[in-house]
Amino acid sequence: MAAWLRGHPAARLVGIAGIPGAGKSTLAAALARLLPGSAVIPMDGYHFPLSSLDEEGRRRRGSPPTFDAVSFRRDLEGLKRTGSGVFPGWSHVRHDPEPGAIRIGPGTRPIFVEGLYVLFGSWGTRALFDLTIFVECDLESALRRVEDRLLECGYVTGGRPAARQRVETNDRLNAEAILADGGRDRADFLVRS
Repeated sequence: MAAWLRGHPAARLVGIAGIPGAGKSTLAAALARLLPGSAVIPMDGYHFPLSSLDEEGRRRRGSPPTFDAVSFRRDLEGLKRTGSGVFPGWSHVRHDPEPGAIRIGPGTRPIFVEGLYVLFGSWGTRALFDLTIFVECDLESALRRVEDRLLECGYVTGGRPAARQRVETNDRLNAEAILADGGRDRADFLVRS
């Protein structure tokens, strides 16, 4: 993939989508390391802050309504138009967005935008990308990764049973929505994780 991108410098905005735990962030980080001058914008920065979510929003965090899809699209449209911009990052410590954490200048390329809903049909962002990738992963393997990540980062208390419960009542539903939406079929490339 990195070699392809080197040979296609016009592919500036690269969207990377997939189900929870598929390896989107890992792929984006690996490609960015291989391509000096590139950057990564995590869609996680567009989560609504925890303080703005009600109990159901906190329980279903990561589902489409818990993201600011309007700002995500607006910011990508601005980046496509001007070649630069300021974007939110994500704090793995606070589990919340970090406004203004990422600055993209006109010379930055490629820019990897990774996240669950990067190719979600109703968000209408597919046309903004020069190249799109869907990271394929067996559903059960991906959800085990999410469970492990929840425990490692301290997002859940109550050990593995609590992590498993969260995965089954939230992340599995998000994965099923992504798969049903057909983003895989809208991607230019499929990468197996």
